[in-house]
Amino acid sequence: MSNIYDLAYELEKGLRTQPSFLELTSAYEEVKGNEEAYALFQEFTAMQQELQMKQMSGEGLSEEYIEQAQEIAGRASTNEMIQKMMTAEQQLGTVIEDVNKIIMKPLQDLYTTETTDAE
Repeated sequence: MSNIYDLAYELEKGLRTQPSFLELTSAYEEVKGNEEAYALFQEFTAMQQELQMKQMSGEGLSEEYIEQAQEIAGRASTNEMIQKMMTAEQQLGTVIEDVNKIIMKPLQDLYTTETTDAE
């Protein structure tokens, strides 16, 4: 029987060769190569992280802050290079979600079986 951690590392290697990951890597390198797009991407990422931290801490968001975040997100979403990168990231996210469903299947089966047995 294979070691579960060895399988996880194999999965990681496989993920790195997925077309969606390679496309994301290429799109990210393109963004990094453009000073304006990269600065906007960094601003967008910093805003996302700050927003996440505020939400996790339960801190309220002022209207001014929300407007600023929406403005940055709007600029990022209209930048062609960033949009291409976000699309590639979404495609990779779909692959990761599919793999997660497969990985979680034994647990789901266990609970489904227990629920069915209890009835």
